[in-house]
Amino acid sequence: MTTKNLLIAVLLLGCFLLYGGDTQRPGLERLSWEYGISDSVEQALVMALKDPLLQELNVEAALQQWFDGRLLHSQNKQEAAREKWHQGMTLLDNLQPLPPLSYGAAPKAEFSFLSELKLPNFDDVQMQVVSWQVNNLRQYGLLLAPRKKTPGQKYPLILYGHGAAFGLPNSFCAWLAQHLVRKGYIVAAPALRGEPLFQMQIPINGKELVCDGEIENLDGEVDDCLAMLDAAWKLPYVRKDEFAMLGHSFGAGVSLLAVARMGEAAKAAVSYDAWLVNPQRYYWDRMRRGANNWLSWEDYCNQPVKKQLRGLQKRSLLHHVEGIQAPLLLFMGGGYEGSVFHLSHEDLCKKLKAHNKKYRYVLVPNGDHNFVLRDGAPARFALPIQQKFLQEHYPAN
Repeated sequence: MTTKNLLIAVLLLGCFLLYGGDTQRPGLERLSWEYGISDSVEQALVMALKDPLLQELNVEAALQQWFDGRLLHSQNKQEAAREKWHQGMTLLDNLQPLPPLSYGAAPKAEFSFLSELKLPNFDDVQMQVVSWQVNNLRQYGLLLAPRKKTPGQKYPLILYGHGAAFGLPNSFCAWLAQHLVRKGYIVAAPALRGEPLFQMQIPINGKELVCDGEIENLDGEVDDCLAMLDAAWKLPYVRKDEFAMLGHSFGAGVSLLAVARMGEAAKAAVSYDAWLVNPQRYYWDRMRRGANNWLSWEDYCNQPVKKQLRGLQKRSLLHHVEGIQAPLLLFMGGGYEGSVFHLSHEDLCKKLKAHNKKYRYVLVPNGDHNFVLRDGAPARFALPIQQKFLQEHYPAN
């Protein structure tokens, strides 16, 4: 798949994502329309920043020079811009690692049950709309469960992270019902902060539901998932303090971070084309004017450089690899080899291997970014691998 077609595939599911508004840092206005760097001095600095940025070294001073040079360039002060970029090259020696991040306890929550929705052709599956509070925000999601539950039985829980940032995909609810609930799982499917409940909204009790807050690109959304897990564990028919995860794209990125945060409580994780597992690579890819796979990158950059670097760490699954205890099944569409999606997963696999984590990386023949959402050959290829993996690591019975 060409770079253009990859971008189209990503856009079809989700124009990822606003972050705190729609502003651009001065000097970055035209970058989303450029491919390749025309100035040799800027190119030298960008290329020199790659490895230390991906290694989570403190490149704040050099990166600030790049931004300063971009601003001067936008003001037609080319020589002054090149001087800034030259200065940046001198600030890349003896770099120190950024300090690691740490987290407090996972948030707690309880469900309010708002409504039950009928799922056509699945009378044996109960689908309920639930809400809960996290970080003083009201969030919404779905809980799917067998309608007839064996008295006293505790069912295993799967956290489903949906793709894009437009709410839960309506058509995928049947997939969850058929391949997970009918196998004996409970599915907790959160919409995430700033999103509507559904991609194609359905009024619930006369009102279209939208989660509080704003889209944060794999930051606060992790707390949304952790709080939903806590609320689900309080239900009498759900196994306590354990779960598996299944996610796609944006939601896979969020849910994998939840897996890392929850340690031994996470028993298995299935990821389809996870987005932003190595945000430093996506960030650098935009600096070099690669494919535009982080559509709100210019907006993200509209904050101090120090905060940018810490935010990348917080969103990076690579940064949190040591916390992962669950075996991982990582699917990737094979139809766009060489993309930042592939390269980021290669980075992840190297680090998982270095830390002796259990994982399997599967390139799906001819799969595009959204293959799991359609009943085509790539989805049929992946499904039995997924089901065997779950049966091995987190069986329903």
